[in-house]
Parts: sequence; C-alpha cells; structure tokens
Amino acid sequence: MLPALGGFPPSDRGLFLAGYSELCRVDLNGKRVVEICGGAGKLAGLLAETFPGAEVIGIDLYAASGPEVEERLKRLPGLSYVAGDAFDLSAYSSESVDLVFGQAALHHLAHDPEGVAREVLRVLKPGGRFVFIFEPMGHNLLVAAIRAVRLARYEMGDESNLYLSQFERMRNTGYSKCEVQLFNFLGYPMKAFSDRFAPLCRAVQKVDAWLFRAFPKLLRYGANCNLIFTK
Repeated sequence: MLPALGGFPPSDRGLFLAGYSELCRVDLNGKRVVEICGGAGKLAGLLAETFPGAEVIGIDLYAASGPEVEERLKRLPGLSYVAGDAFDLSAYSSESVDLVFGQAALHHLAHDPEGVAREVLRVLKPGGRFVFIFEPMGHNLLVAAIRAVRLARYEMGDESNLYLSQFERMRNTGYSKCEVQLFNFLGYPMKAFSDRFAPLCRAVQKVDAWLFRAFPKLLRYGANCNLIFTK
C-alpha cells in the first residue's frame, strides 16, 4: 500500500485507498510504469519509493521541477520526469510498459478518451493495466448540478464529467477487461457536513456501501470512480 498522500477529504478516503491498492496489487519491481498528467509528480515519486526496482516515468505537459522534485530524483534512481502528451507516447515502443496510470486525469482528456485508450493500449504489454484514480461521474443529476455551480464559480474550463458509455467505448479499442469502482452516492452532496464530523462521515460511508449492495442499479449514480482497464 502506498503511504497516504493526504490532501483529500475523509469522505474520499475509501476511494483513494482502493485506487492505491490497485496500483500496488502487482509487484512493480523490474517493471516500467508511466504516470500521465502527473503534475508535480508526487504520486509517481511515492510509487518509485514503494517499488525501488521499478522504472517510473512521470509525464505532464511540463516536466515536474523544483527543489522537492530534485531531491526526489536524487533519492530515487528509478524515477524520471519528462514533458509529454498523454495522446502521444511515441517515445515508448509497442508493448514496453507494464502499467499506465493517472490520478484525476481522464476527465481532462474527455474530449478524446478513445484516442488516449488506443495510444496506451499500444504501449502496454499483454496483461498490462491502465488505471485512473478519482474521476468524476456524471449520471447523478444532483451531483452534476453541484459540480456545475463549482465549475462556474471557479471558472474551471477543462473539467468534464464522465460516463459509463465512454468507458465501454474505451474498452472496445482492444482491452480485455474494464473494472469501474464507484463511490459516493449520498456522500458527495453531504461532503460539506460530513467532512467536518468524523462519526457522520463514517455513517454516511456505511449507508452508501449498504445502498450499493442492496440496490446495484444505484452504482451508476456514484459521484466518483476508479477505473481499471486490462490489456
């Protein structure tokens, strides 16, 4: 398990832990891992620290830099950061990567999710995984309305909700399997309250888990998801 990154609210803890568990489910020592849209590269750094024998490459439009990044690179010889585009992985040969992942990344690529899926499929080895953590779903109209207000307020022009139909089209580019882990039904609209009170947060999470088990059709209305494609 990766050490907790922090910075996320208690209501999202289960979502992040499930995503991090998926990244660490396979021993990555001796394997090549690529993070897309990695920003400052902290998650790539933690993965390189967890698996010191792995080659971990963080890709963003601008390569991660700064004192913290320099310290990380000196301490972790398997880690590197490069400037690049998630839609163009031509620097990597076909079937040369074991894991490609992104955190809160796919919704920034929603104008062409099939394009990024095809490019990642090309570089993945057979059995390799393409993982997204903490992505926003758009089937729940209440959640979509709350997000629309937030996006307008902060002028967040590159944010998009995602839909199960998009994931199905991505899978159909050639992946053998797609797993969608859904979270936050009542938990999302109650964040403003539950994140301030730990007992309420835990109670809401238990109710969400029960609702998802008892009424599986509610899963599509979860506010957030993790997404795992397998080649």
